[in-house]
Amino acid sequence: MASSEKTYTLLFLFLFWVIYLTVGIFIFRAVEHDGDREPEKTKQELLERIRGNITAKYNMSESEFDSIVQQIEAASSSNTGPEWSYMESLSFVIQLVTTIGYGNITPVTTGGRVLCIIYAFFGIPINILLLQLIGQRMLRGERDLVTKFETRCLKREPGVPKYLNEKCTLLGFLLLMTLLVTSAAVHMDIENWTFFEGFYAYFITFTTVGFGDLIPGAGGTKAAWHAVIRIMFIISGLAAMSNMINALVSCSDAGKLLRRLKSRCGRERSVEIEMDETKGNGSVELNESIKYFQSKLP
Repeated sequence: MASSEKTYTLLFLFLFWVIYLTVGIFIFRAVEHDGDREPEKTKQELLERIRGNITAKYNMSESEFDSIVQQIEAASSSNTGPEWSYMESLSFVIQLVTTIGYGNITPVTTGGRVLCIIYAFFGIPINILLLQLIGQRMLRGERDLVTKFETRCLKREPGVPKYLNEKCTLLGFLLLMTLLVTSAAVHMDIENWTFFEGFYAYFITFTTVGFGDLIPGAGGTKAAWHAVIRIMFIISGLAAMSNMINALVSCSDAGKLLRRLKSRCGRERSVEIEMDETKGNGSVELNESIKYFQSKLP
């Protein structure tokens, strides 16, 4: 009964998370995309004035001027701000609620920045709670898997296996490494990265450090399925990190073992000290006896 209630809670929270992201996509796109129209209009008016001055002063045709402008725009395209398409808005809200924050997409309008504060205030706790529930659910599945493997395959006695949480931590680590290796291999083709660059980029992403030096999807890939793959890797990696953290927190058997080893080493050292002291006292008594008999001899 309790397990089914937790399942319903997880499903409800996931649905609410999806709806929250969807609403954020449309709101941020509307605020930031519409906010960019006025600067774009001013830019066109300035460009028309420059066109008239340059073509009249240097006897340049309009086609030659347009060609020069296109080359300049192509050379400086990497410095242009985001267009706030639906995909860019989706990338922004995911970076915001997961606290990855690459910094490649940021709001520029006052309204967008105010909205960013409010949206993050509610979105970050929702995302943390969702990832925690997913991590706990994954840990429960790993515990069942380890228990069934040891009882059915290894023919061990039924019950809770020894070092269960430690074994689940190892499984979580293997899952995380599998996701890192897979994402790095996939993005060698998509982003034209080396394997290490992909591994590094997604490790920084999964740990929510988000330096922004290597950003998945920032290499000009506009295909929708590329964005879907990136989002799936990011969400899966964050869930795997949550799973491993939950398993590490639950590791108690290893701590008990270390404490037992420490106490045992302490007892053995105390026994050695006592033996050394006993040996020392015996040698002192023997030396005193020898000196006594030597004094009695003529």
